[in-house]
Amino acid sequence: MAANVGTEAFDGFVEYVMTPYFSWLPGSLVAWAAAHDVVEFVGGLFLAAGFLTRFVAVSLSGTMLSAVYFHLASTGLEGFPLGHVKNYSYNFEEPALYLGIFIFFVFSGAGPFSVDSLLRKDK
Repeated sequence: MAANVGTEAFDGFVEYVMTPYFSWLPGSLVAWAAAHDVVEFVGGLFLAAGFLTRFVAVSLSGTMLSAVYFHLASTGLEGFPLGHVKNYSYNFEEPALYLGIFIFFVFSGAGPFSVDSLLRKDK
């Protein structure tokens, strides 16, 4: 299913991210991590093509909401909004930006040059 299941990177993600921060999820953390990978890979392709845009954007919003939660739980606010951090950006900043972009697509849907637009046209 997910291309990297069983790799060192995947196992590290499960061990160092999923286990300490998402152990409250029901079921197998490996299955949740695999679902995360599939949603981000397939969802990214579908969103770029404009296929099932709103559904995909909701799914991707879920992964980014989880990423924001992880970064806030692991490093906190890091002095936000006026704190100075080593890498010049807060750890939660990038996933929060993507979350905002995906929420935009939830409400706006696909554009005129998308697969969704082609499928909606009356013949």
